[in-house]
Amino acid sequence: MKNNTKKWLTVAGCLVICAVLVGLIGTRMAKDTPTDEPLPSQSSQPSDVTVTEPDAEKEKDVVVIPPEVPATSQPTGNGAVSSGTEQTIQPDPVKPEYTEDQLKDETQTPDGKPVTTPPPAVDHDKVDPPKDTPKPESKPSGGNSIPGFDNVPNLGENQVVEGKSDGDINTQVGTMD
Repeated sequence: MKNNTKKWLTVAGCLVICAVLVGLIGTRMAKDTPTDEPLPSQSSQPSDVTVTEPDAEKEKDVVVIPPEVPATSQPTGNGAVSSGTEQTIQPDPVKPEYTEDQLKDETQTPDGKPVTTPPPAVDHDKVDPPKDTPKPESKPSGGNSIPGFDNVPNLGENQVVEGKSDGDINTQVGTMD
């Protein structure tokens, strides 16, 4: 065989293998079509069901006892009620009542806790500053001192440069010196 024929047979074989692989992958990816299963057949034969009437004497012996439900529900240890028709998770809050003497007593809170006294007020106009305060550094001469920058030298007046443009915002205006 010639080299040209071998080349075309190899290409044709690869194409056949690719077609087979595409077909296999397609069948793997395809969704299964749902099939409707037939309904079970209904038999027309009557079933053998017999109905017997209950004995009247046995029904007289049956006694139904109603369950005991307490008339009022009792709260548990934490005040929650978990039985009956009115159920609560928490007890009802109780607002404490204090006498006038308890409310006016400045040494303790109305519930009996002692009051901690705040430190006495100080007149801030008469406070002496501490003696160990560091002195601010002197500013170097020859420039402006701006907070956050050490020293910005004074280069004179601002310069205005007029920009000339043809209206296109994508073109450079002026020169960067």
